[in-house]
Amino acid sequence: MNNKYINPNEYGSLLYDDKEIKYTENVIKQRRIFRYSRTEYPYVTLCEEKIKNIINTKYALCTTNGTSGLKAALVGAGVNKGDRVLISSYTFLATALAVIALGAIPIPIEVDLKEGLDLDDLNSEIKKGCKAVILVHFQGRAFNISKIKKITKEKNIALIEDACQAFGASYKGKYAGAMGDIGVYSFQQFKQVSSGEGGCVVTNNEKYYNRMRNYTDMGSIRDRFPSWNSKDALFGENERMNNLVGAVLYAQLEKLNKMIDKQKKSRENIMNLIKNHNIKNIIESNDPDGDTSMNVLLKLKGIKEKEQAIELAKEKNIELRNMWSSLYYNNDLFIRNSLDSIKLKNKDCTKSFDLINKMVVMSIPPILKKKDEKELANLIISLKDNDFLE
Repeated sequence: MNNKYINPNEYGSLLYDDKEIKYTENVIKQRRIFRYSRTEYPYVTLCEEKIKNIINTKYALCTTNGTSGLKAALVGAGVNKGDRVLISSYTFLATALAVIALGAIPIPIEVDLKEGLDLDDLNSEIKKGCKAVILVHFQGRAFNISKIKKITKEKNIALIEDACQAFGASYKGKYAGAMGDIGVYSFQQFKQVSSGEGGCVVTNNEKYYNRMRNYTDMGSIRDRFPSWNSKDALFGENERMNNLVGAVLYAQLEKLNKMIDKQKKSRENIMNLIKNHNIKNIIESNDPDGDTSMNVLLKLKGIKEKEQAIELAKEKNIELRNMWSSLYYNNDLFIRNSLDSIKLKNKDCTKSFDLINKMVVMSIPPILKKKDEKELANLIISLKDNDFLE
């Protein structure tokens, strides 16, 4: 396997082996790729059962990708056209695109690195009315969302956890995605568990689950065959995962603990190598035991230092990267359509803007060798020596 960097921004996909091949062969030999086919290998259903057991929820529904999972979650929570949905400003564009796809309005909320969302900003926007809140866990770590959950529960607002970057992460024993009303995961190429594409929604609410299941099955009510002759039918989309994707995903789910254990060990080794260098600019997890250890987050002094640090890392064949290039609303598409922060809430998200200008991510994939860990540690030390860290 040839990687451009010694720490590629990939995780589960780096561990593909004979298991993924065997499971996909099972599907092909049965000639039953559709998830509702009668087959000895119903991998999508098996994935849902396994995810429920891992995350500890009553319901799990696999989807074509994380974005379709977000749309399903919004539909499940009863979000309609014109509804305000409060979302993390510091997120991948898909979070906002899912809201817009349903005709709802994505209102950006300041990010807080302990609780996920800034409570003052959240309360201020809730007073203006909203139908749901989407909090984004990121980079393999879960936020402490207890205060946010209390607020949304008191206001009878659905709390959706976008845990697309945090499958397997937990806070004090509770998994990201299972703390709010609905959780959403992605299994895209660059995620902890990877089936190339794919997603999943989880919940403990039967009403939410039924609406999500119907929506992703073209709005139908399904026994063996779909039907729209029911008051519970709705205008939906075809967002079903198929058994080929499910086969890869099931193999990956069986490797989850192995992946995380390896990442934890590598990160621990890196931290031990730098512990005597008084480096204080690493953004630590709220719960190190629940962190998947898929990266090291570093806060630099500013844009100039960030650009210099990224170039220095490239020279050493190490990837330092922006998590995202901008806050979701700071792009031409959103500005042209009056979906920028000023039009939506009359002020910018300055705390989140500061974070996106300073934070870089150093991936820790589950394939690092001792010499790789040492190279990563040496880079962190050189960032301090070059006075790049905040």
